[in-house]
Amino acid sequence: MTRTAAFFDFDRTLIAADSQRMEALSLLRNHWPGLLYPFRLLKVALAEPFYKRNLMDHDRFNRIYLTSYKGIPLSHLQAHARHLYEDRLKPLLFPDMMALMADHKTRGHLVIVVSATSGHLLAPFIEDHAPDAWFATPIEAGRDGLCTGRPAGNICVGSEKARAIGGLARTMGINLAASHAYSDHHADLAFLRAVGHPTAVNPTPALKTVALDQGWDIAHHDHNASQNNQNS
Repeated sequence: MTRTAAFFDFDRTLIAADSQRMEALSLLRNHWPGLLYPFRLLKVALAEPFYKRNLMDHDRFNRIYLTSYKGIPLSHLQAHARHLYEDRLKPLLFPDMMALMADHKTRGHLVIVVSATSGHLLAPFIEDHAPDAWFATPIEAGRDGLCTGRPAGNICVGSEKARAIGGLARTMGINLAASHAYSDHHADLAFLRAVGHPTAVNPTPALKTVALDQGWDIAHHDHNASQNNQNS
């Protein structure tokens, strides 16, 4: 017997934010992790315009971001991530998307989160909502517990997301043709194409173009509007 799954991207799909950007700003302003940290963030800032103009792919940009972790204790990042989630990220979750996730669970679907963000940064959300499985970018740390500035595996983006859910489908008996996937970014096209029911959520212009051409569902969620509807 095969099962149906719902696969969710995290940043700007389940949450109205870029979690890594919020992490960087919070570390810089409130939890200074070392003298070299702002200089490493400068490298990220210089790369960002190229990424936003599609002159740099998501994998390369994430690798540059990971270099900002070099020399920081992984335990420091993990503790900071828990505070950041409770104080800043959790209030920015899209209520409509969280309701959709709950609906999939009610329908007996497996719920799986697949994100390019760093594992320690996604972990508090995972602990809070207990999906059936999750994938993120693993962070490499040495025996001394300090981050090396490199991933401990592949960056979980693009074709790597598709590979991850394909492997999970084989081990858990998931029928991808009957399954759903949700993402906001055109970097996730391979991920969205891997299932029978893809949905572009608040899509980038490039993803919206593909979604319209392919006849995919397109969902638009406004965090403030959703909150106002819940409070009315």
